[in-house]
Amino acid sequence: MVDTMREQEQMIRERALLRVARLFRIPVEELRPDHTFGIDLKPSFVSDFRRNEFDQIDDDIHDVADRAVTKEFKSGKLVIRTVGDYCDHLVRCSRTKPKDVERIFELDEKRSSRSAPA
Repeated sequence: MVDTMREQEQMIRERALLRVARLFRIPVEELRPDHTFGIDLKPSFVSDFRRNEFDQIDDDIHDVADRAVTKEFKSGKLVIRTVGDYCDHLVRCSRTKPKDVERIFELDEKRSSRSAPA
């Protein structure tokens, strides 16, 4: 059972890394857990009409958060600054809201397959 949980956590981390790499259009091999949003990973141009990479990461973070996590955000106890923080957050939230975490990955995979060259 413990091995199965570790395997699931590892799969979530890998899919989360792939999501970040796709959003920021960098090879997943170049992405590291200590990469910091806004420093190592910069958003593309921001406009009022198009959501940038940070907006999408922020949506992911809040879409999967349960009440306890939301309270931690509001109190300042939880801040997500790095790719590792993002991965840890998705792993944690997958325990209470697995369908919401899976939905993020499924949407990302659908978008990626539509934008892939034929």
